[in-house]
Amino acid sequence: MDTEIPLSKLQTDIHNALKSWHDPHLDTSSLDYLQLYQQATVGSSVSVRRATNEILLEALETLAVEHEHSANLLRLHFLDGMLMHAVANRLNIGQSTAYRKQQEALHQLALIIQAKENQARIEYQTHLEKRLRLPPNPPLFGVEDRLNGLLEALTAPATSWLTSVEGLGGIGKTALVNAVIRRPELIVEFQDIAWVSAKTRAFFPGMGFENETSPALTVETLIDTLLEQFNQTALLTQSPQEKKAALIRLLKQAPYLIVVDNLETMIDFQTLLPVLWEIANPSKVVLTSRHSLHAYPEISCLTLATLSPVDTYALIRYEAKMRGLPMLANAVEADLDRIYQVVGGNPLALKLVAGQTAFLPLSQVLDNLRVARGKNISELYTYIYWQDWQMLTEPARQTLLIMPLAQEGILKHLLVLSRLEPSELHDALQQLATLSLVQVEGDLEDRRYSIHRLTETFLLNEAIRWQSSV
Repeated sequence: MDTEIPLSKLQTDIHNALKSWHDPHLDTSSLDYLQLYQQATVGSSVSVRRATNEILLEALETLAVEHEHSANLLRLHFLDGMLMHAVANRLNIGQSTAYRKQQEALHQLALIIQAKENQARIEYQTHLEKRLRLPPNPPLFGVEDRLNGLLEALTAPATSWLTSVEGLGGIGKTALVNAVIRRPELIVEFQDIAWVSAKTRAFFPGMGFENETSPALTVETLIDTLLEQFNQTALLTQSPQEKKAALIRLLKQAPYLIVVDNLETMIDFQTLLPVLWEIANPSKVVLTSRHSLHAYPEISCLTLATLSPVDTYALIRYEAKMRGLPMLANAVEADLDRIYQVVGGNPLALKLVAGQTAFLPLSQVLDNLRVARGKNISELYTYIYWQDWQMLTEPARQTLLIMPLAQEGILKHLLVLSRLEPSELHDALQQLATLSLVQVEGDLEDRRYSIHRLTETFLLNEAIRWQSSV
């Protein structure tokens, strides 16, 4: 979990909630920021008071198992409404002792609710990841200010209902938004969260990508996906106009958060922006794109910069440790700076270069890339991917070429598409993962494989030519 509620704050809020146990006019809860509270109120007409009291009652029952006297004191004073001097007499203790024991009991109760809340948040995150099929959530480097800025934009009273996270390809836009939507602060701000990725243009093995003559994400697909993710599947059989009207009604009733990832062309923007304006307010929309929307003053733009040298070193060491490259992980700063001077602070480029050191000496990797120094990021990626392509075995090349057809695919899908033997596919995936060409996610029983959007765009457009020239 990203953040844990301070125990002192939680104890104070629990105390206030207990004091409001019998308040028939309670319209706000001191515990409404808890995931436990959201679970108690979602999809039901339960009152604020009842939802709050259910959290307290369940925690008191847990407290009574190991600290019966503490639970009894809190019940007598708050639930039964006895004055503290009467509670002290009932328990045969002095009044000052009763107050001290009340503080101890509140602390014990706070520990219980904190543990329950931690578990509830873990379960919520797991459910969110599976429901939205979120990308992996690795550690981030050098973006704390940007992360907090986006979080503030989403939780503060709206100055803009649309936010665009912008920057170079591979700079970490998707990773930043992916990290933010998992933050527990958003639990109380939004009724629900949706994540929609603009699909890649159709890829045909041996031919490449289709032309950019239509939007990667159509309005109808966007609406259908949002209705599905917001559990409104019964509406999917209606006409496009009816579905759009129903979605707008839903998103106007309460604030929802919508992420539209990888909007990359003007056709995408021209198609979707009018609809996104219609569904926004009070709901909020976050876009990620390589193109800037600063020309739209009503859209809040957050631009990501490349990493500083210090953050670059930290990222390289992390990637090296994850890939079992101890020499790179323990390299002196001067060697890491050599990478920075050639590659710069683009996270994806750094990951790709780090992967190459598993097969080539660092000096050779950097010598191969120096020809690209000073060129634009697209040319740099072309050089990096070309070097990767030369290192790949034929089964690894074959596997990479079918990945656009099997995004988030499982092993059996890759076996069918690649027509490789299991042992060949295993070795191919291992090499591709080491080179950061394939991302592996999921758990021990459900491994899924995908490629970065830029890997798909840069490498596969070129790989068709590279393959045919062999």
